[in-house]
Amino acid sequence: MQKNTLLWIFMCLMAPMGFAQDSGKILDELSAKAKNFDSIYAEYSSRLLDEQNGIDLKQEGSIRVKGKLYNLELGDYILITDGETHWTYEKGTNDCYVDYLEDVEGDSFSPSEMFTLWENDFKHEYKGSETINGKSAHWINLYPNQPADKTFHTIQLYIDKSKMEVVRIVVKGREGSDVIYNVKSFTPNAEIPANKFKFNANDFPGVNIIDNRI
Repeated sequence: MQKNTLLWIFMCLMAPMGFAQDSGKILDELSAKAKNFDSIYAEYSSRLLDEQNGIDLKQEGSIRVKGKLYNLELGDYILITDGETHWTYEKGTNDCYVDYLEDVEGDSFSPSEMFTLWENDFKHEYKGSETINGKSAHWINLYPNQPADKTFHTIQLYIDKSKMEVVRIVVKGREGSDVIYNVKSFTPNAEIPANKFKFNANDFPGVNIIDNRI
């Protein structure tokens, strides 16, 4: 989007005073709201976009979160953790990979942090307003404090101004790929059975368990 040069210079000069304060206030409000959530259930769409390599992969998914526990379904994959063990189930092959959670998440952010990821190890910057699905949203950029340790350099947050809920997350990868998450539905304090946070082989007849912890 083209901007008038003088206006752009003025905005840059004002950013340290006004925009950072605005982004902090918005994120603090989101965090305060999230503390009232015992659990979260959300449905979303995901798009992996890598123009350099001609990749444009779209998938539908859902996520259940309770503290550090999560159950994430995305396309042909189901990712589950009980906080210590991590299961990755692939529908196409009927394989399930078992790992320690700390070995899987590495330098990426955890799916359990999808709606609170700004709380740790990020600087933030207010970028303005965008229209997402016909609604006005705040646009805030997050920059990791230790960028060399991350596979991404920026996370773009889009927050519905009226509901104060995250409606889009864009993860900007270091290798030129972007992952775009559009939140389609968001249900706080959803009732989630405890068994959703453990992989039950009986639910997947003939599943091949590949235990990488051994």
